[in-house]
Amino acid sequence: MKTAIIILSLICLFLFCYLILMKREIRNISRELKLNRQESYNKQIRVQLFDRDLTELTKECNYNLDYQTDCKRKAAHQKQTLKQAISDIAHDLRTPLTVVKGNLQLIKREGSLGAKEQQYLKVCATKTEELKYMIDEFFELSMLESDNSSVELTSVNITSLLLNVILEHEILIREHGLAPKLDLPEKTIFVQGNSALLERIFGNILGNIFKYAKEQFSVQLKEEDSYCIIEFSNPSSDIHNINVVHLFDRTYMTDASRQKPGTGLGLYIVKLLAEKQGAEVFAEIRKNELVIVIKLKKEI
Repeated sequence: MKTAIIILSLICLFLFCYLILMKREIRNISRELKLNRQESYNKQIRVQLFDRDLTELTKECNYNLDYQTDCKRKAAHQKQTLKQAISDIAHDLRTPLTVVKGNLQLIKREGSLGAKEQQYLKVCATKTEELKYMIDEFFELSMLESDNSSVELTSVNITSLLLNVILEHEILIREHGLAPKLDLPEKTIFVQGNSALLERIFGNILGNIFKYAKEQFSVQLKEEDSYCIIEFSNPSSDIHNINVVHLFDRTYMTDASRQKPGTGLGLYIVKLLAEKQGAEVFAEIRKNELVIVIKLKKEI
């Protein structure tokens, strides 16, 4: 009887240890599967416990990981190929477009056209300018997505920079019949950023305002703890169609019918430019207004 109890105890101890080892191997498999979801992690799963079912499970997991690795490699290659194609197409289109634009300007200078022909010429010039704007956006996007180099951050007088960008767009603001409302602090605020990239961010946001704003827009600059907050807000006729969650997605457009010119890349480029500086950008709807928020680290 005593011997039977000892044998039974040893069997229970063996099963307990086996269970512990099995749980350890399952946790290891689970951890490796999670790590393999990362694009740069491609490692086969290994188990130390000999068990036929566990070995078979590991083999099937590795087959699937090999398949995922191959898919990731193909996807990365296709992504790079697409970026290069966009860049090449945008570059190739620039030259003939420049020629067309130049010839239209020469025809306009001649002044020998009738009223009807001048109207046709005006339409052609407008559409040519829209096409140039879209090609430039595609070209800029391809450059941004293919450039993995770090951005040099310096101390930027964000108060002065923001005001200068608004002043530079004064003519366009008037042409679109908009009344800007500026809310800037009395003291100067400095941030850690890149002035050239910040100018492009502000310019793209203003371009979006010109398309969709009604009568006015507001720009507010303020401090919150160790951050500088910049808010561009404007009422919009499409306010109920705006999905702020996807507003910064590639090619997202509130105007589904595409009656307004553009590629939908402007705010996506804003997001890329912000991320390169370690900044945050997001959108909110407040009292029937679209508010685009940029969050930058203040200069310490």
